[in-house]
Amino acid sequence: MFKVQNVSDNTDSIKIEWNLGKRCNLDCAYCPSEIHDNHSPHTDLEFIKKAIDKISTLSKPIRLSFTGGEPSVHPNIEEILRLASDKTRWLNMTTNALRKGSWYHEQPVNHYVFSLHFDNNLQRHALNNIIEFSKLNSQKEYFVNVMAHHEYMTEVKNTVRQLEMHEVKYALRRIRWTREHDDFDDNRYRKDDLDWLIANDATAKPNCLIDNNTKIHANDIIKKNLNQFNGWKCAAGVESLMINWDGEVHRATCRVGGSLGNIYKGSFAEPREWIICTRDFCTCAADISLTKTSIL
Repeated sequence: MFKVQNVSDNTDSIKIEWNLGKRCNLDCAYCPSEIHDNHSPHTDLEFIKKAIDKISTLSKPIRLSFTGGEPSVHPNIEEILRLASDKTRWLNMTTNALRKGSWYHEQPVNHYVFSLHFDNNLQRHALNNIIEFSKLNSQKEYFVNVMAHHEYMTEVKNTVRQLEMHEVKYALRRIRWTREHDDFDDNRYRKDDLDWLIANDATAKPNCLIDNNTKIHANDIIKKNLNQFNGWKCAAGVESLMINWDGEVHRATCRVGGSLGNIYKGSFAEPREWIICTRDFCTCAADISLTKTSIL
């Protein structure tokens, strides 16, 4: 393997993952405290407006993805989505699907990533919201990350059957429990459950192109252990940026290369050069689809 890139070849734009805030209405045991809690204040709307204005001046058109925490709990989320939609090429939100399907349908969002989490009593409600959304004949693209907690595999498998029955595309995600999120603790799974998880490829359409000829979903690159790019040249910072909940900006969710400044404080400067990967594993689906090439 010598090259990975986005299947749509979005090198003429910048993908920004923006953690809108730490506040979340769930408390998943595997989600690090540095990116979620249920008490942090919501990010000030004026900071967000200025940041949207700033990213609209970058050197390429913007594909923006709001994450969290849970972005939909921000009290001004509808205004934020309208403002962002006006100044970006493409708008995504990653959400736990705890709002009604009709609400998601009404927002000026091009694409949703719904994440289903099972260590709570709201999972069935979230699944029903996704199914409701799927029936609205929306032109919006979407798929579901099924977060396959080892203690709830019966419910995970039942949920997958429901998604397939309603023709909802999904990707199965094993859980990372390590603080660094670099690897999986597969010993937590029963062997038959782990075999089932690994054998089932994503039904969501492929978003990565390997060596100019093989199309695959980013989650399956992780699953097949093809996510080792240490020493490769990567377009993180040129094709992507990541805004942390506190306004610190990094090249990607991996944070390789350190901070680029703080967009809320006016100190962020856009990078122009590729970077050499220093991570043993590329663990975020948003980062894997960035263009990267082996220099060996």
